[in-house]
Amino acid sequence: MSKSPSPHSYPGLKLVLILILGLGIACKETPTNEEAIRPEESRFTQKVVVEGLEEPLQLEFDKSGQVYWIERIGQVKRFNENTGSVELLGKLNLAKAPAPGLIGILLDREFEKSKLLYLFYSAEADKGEAMRLSRFELENDGKLDIATEKIILTIPWEQPDGSHFGGGMTWDNGGNLYLSIGADSHATQYSPLPFTNEGGRGQDEARTAGNTNDLRGTIIRIKPQSDGSYSIPEGNLFAQGSPNTLPEIYIMGNRNPWRVSIDSKTQYLHWGEVGPDAGVDSEELGPMGYDEFNVAKRAGNFGWPYFIGYNRAYKSYDYSTGNYGKAYDPDSSYNDSPNNTGLKILPPAQPALIAYPYQVSEEWPILGSAARSAVGGPIFRKADFSETAERVFPKYFEGKWFVTDYVRNFIMVIEMDEDRSKVTSLERFLPAEMHTHSQPLDMDFSPNGDLYLVEYGIGGSGKISRIEYNAGNRAPIAAASSSAMDGKAPLELQLSSEGSLDLDGDPLTYQWTVKKIDGNTQQTFETANPTSKLEEEGKYEVKLEIADPSGLTSSDSFVVTVGNSKPQVKFKLVEGNQSFYFPDAIIRYEVSVTDPDGSIEKDKVLVTAQYIPSGMGYPQLERLNKQGELNTDTQLKHLNAKALVQKYNCVSCHTETKKLVGPAFQDVALKYRGNPKAYEILTKSIAEGGSGKWGDIAMPPQPTLSSPEISQIIDYILEINIEDATSIRLGSSGKYQTQAYEKKGRGGRLDSYFRTPLEMGSYVFLASYTDGGSNETEGLELSGADYFLLRFPILAPEDADLFSETGISYTPSTNDPGFIFTGKGGYIGFNKIDLTGINQVKIGAPNRFWHWSHFVGATIEIRLGSPDGRLVGEPFTIPAAPKGEKGPFFGEAMGAPAIIDVSEAEGIHDLYIVVKNPAAKGSDALVMMTGIEFIK
Repeated sequence: MSKSPSPHSYPGLKLVLILILGLGIACKETPTNEEAIRPEESRFTQKVVVEGLEEPLQLEFDKSGQVYWIERIGQVKRFNENTGSVELLGKLNLAKAPAPGLIGILLDREFEKSKLLYLFYSAEADKGEAMRLSRFELENDGKLDIATEKIILTIPWEQPDGSHFGGGMTWDNGGNLYLSIGADSHATQYSPLPFTNEGGRGQDEARTAGNTNDLRGTIIRIKPQSDGSYSIPEGNLFAQGSPNTLPEIYIMGNRNPWRVSIDSKTQYLHWGEVGPDAGVDSEELGPMGYDEFNVAKRAGNFGWPYFIGYNRAYKSYDYSTGNYGKAYDPDSSYNDSPNNTGLKILPPAQPALIAYPYQVSEEWPILGSAARSAVGGPIFRKADFSETAERVFPKYFEGKWFVTDYVRNFIMVIEMDEDRSKVTSLERFLPAEMHTHSQPLDMDFSPNGDLYLVEYGIGGSGKISRIEYNAGNRAPIAAASSSAMDGKAPLELQLSSEGSLDLDGDPLTYQWTVKKIDGNTQQTFETANPTSKLEEEGKYEVKLEIADPSGLTSSDSFVVTVGNSKPQVKFKLVEGNQSFYFPDAIIRYEVSVTDPDGSIEKDKVLVTAQYIPSGMGYPQLERLNKQGELNTDTQLKHLNAKALVQKYNCVSCHTETKKLVGPAFQDVALKYRGNPKAYEILTKSIAEGGSGKWGDIAMPPQPTLSSPEISQIIDYILEINIEDATSIRLGSSGKYQTQAYEKKGRGGRLDSYFRTPLEMGSYVFLASYTDGGSNETEGLELSGADYFLLRFPILAPEDADLFSETGISYTPSTNDPGFIFTGKGGYIGFNKIDLTGINQVKIGAPNRFWHWSHFVGATIEIRLGSPDGRLVGEPFTIPAAPKGEKGPFFGEAMGAPAIIDVSEAEGIHDLYIVVKNPAAKGSDALVMMTGIEFIK
């Protein structure tokens, strides 16, 4: 079970996306000049440039803009910005997992001439008992020459206990190399001083991060020499020859220092620090966990494992008695661990620049409340880019530090005072909805000016993306519409360009073309909203092209049918709950069709019922409908499975009908269809990989796929070529009995908290009618359609239709309950919920989970129509989490759900769940929300 997931502790974490609603942006004073004005968000565009990667971790650029990156599995790759080509440069021989793998890359300062690069990794030859920093050369063809390895530095490593391993590297102007090294210990809630293993292995971080004679838990600074050795620069934390110290140490007292960056102007070191997992302060042990963003202007000790955040002190630990005493003093801390090989008295501890916990930070509420994993990022200096760089960010960002978080997914911009010791502004770079990335593990500016991100992922889900800035003219955006899309001849159209815009405010020119398809009739107009009269029957393409003064254009088009009118179809449920399906329930329905042009042929009314095990919502149905893909012939059941097959690049080895690297899906279906162990066999093959069943080529594992996703893919494979496998034909009116099916394997996130043996699927009813067209012109037939959805009666809070602007923080990083109400509270709303026959609503609202116990409780209400509307049932109060309980908290220990009687509320309503605690502070986390169950 993941907690506050450090990406390097839990490499199997699924794709991460964070959405924080209503947490304000820190404001600055009114800018006094144009350079201080924040650029418009529309000037930034994020694009995926490389995908299908396996655990990408870190990137580098050469001066020409080529992008180099490493994948944890040992691969070094390169992307050419100009050609878009991706090249594998080489692969290292690594120690077997769980050794860290290949975790750091740095190009030589004279890379264009020397073709040297530095890699930080766990070599097979070291058997996982060491990490090595090595230098390699590229051959003339650009490939990595493994034989040229020069080992610069070897660090003993206690695999397999260690997990936090750092790996960030950078240069300063003096040619000094910085390398971040993790503390090589298990994840913990508080300071890991007690130990049970021999020598404190994997536990006592006084043996590493607090040890002046150990490189783990440090950021080292060395100066590589041409012969593969290195020297020690002046100004490191300990002078060469100092007893019980290592001169390589520049910064000590780190738990898991992640990405390191040097400010090119100040030469100060910046990094993100992943902290421990406790959600509340402990009277016995000390402070809760914090992640940090740190700046070091000189060598120093940043406190761990004796301090966290702004030098918040842990309680001293007596190794002889196992008892805790007074808090450590940051000015005179000491290391009396029996596993310590360094100094007893440590350098004074330095506080973080920014520290943030699980709960909402009182100081930085914009950071939200969720799991945490600080990464860091680059400092923007315009002078770092050449005059020919195409897309350099504006001077508004001068001197500001761009930082990101692997779990919360934000990109924040930190502005500091002149001394670079105090934060004067912390603001979101772009709104959450503009971010298309997830699981960012590295971030840096390319020579071209683009902000690149490494997006971690397993099973081919990793990516490289970039955010581009457009300082100049932007192309306009065309939007065309018409007062009518069909009708009898003559048909008069009022065309409209409403919605077209130019983001730069430039005047636009308009060019409309109305052209008969397969004909010569054509009309053109040059006004924004012209009128067109079409005399002849047929289909017409209507196209709008707009242009700005510089000649940038955009177009939009649609098709109009003249000589026929579209029939109107309506699917109506006349008996049964209109929101949810229940086992063995009977619903009654009727389909009505009207056609302005003639009578209805009832035998041409098509109605189908489809059951989708993975579930489906109205937004997905609406998208399919807009794309013209929603009709009675659409097989909905396997849409999610097909999307997963594409997403995880299964199509590179399999197709439905032809053998590629692996067998065709239809061959797999023929082999396993009817086999009672089919799901067991195929689940193991998909999740774990393997070879031998279809030849000698190994099938790669897909460990990031959840059990429900694997079941969806297996369903899709086994039902290939089965006629009408997913649709049931119905009459134009009648009754239908819904069923609830047993789930195969484990369920998803909702099932973790609402245990049910049933699939949380959906029923989709589709009705369509195609008319006879025109008596005079062929090919003018038109179809009308309608659809209706019944969902399983458990809804996820993140799937609500409406959210309050404040008081909600959400991160779906794992199966953890990541939907949290904060501050004074907030609300979520669901449109048109049918409460007919519903007696109770059960709301999962835990006040503790795992070791998270910082929740202060809240009152939960159900209201109809609006957040202030009619109150249904009695409000339910979730108390504060009990103090002093250490957890871990699972199942019933997470707290009782809120159960509200709604039996008096009949009919269809917009339903609001309101969570409030007027006595709470803005920094408080109230409760989590796992799901909402509607009970008959």
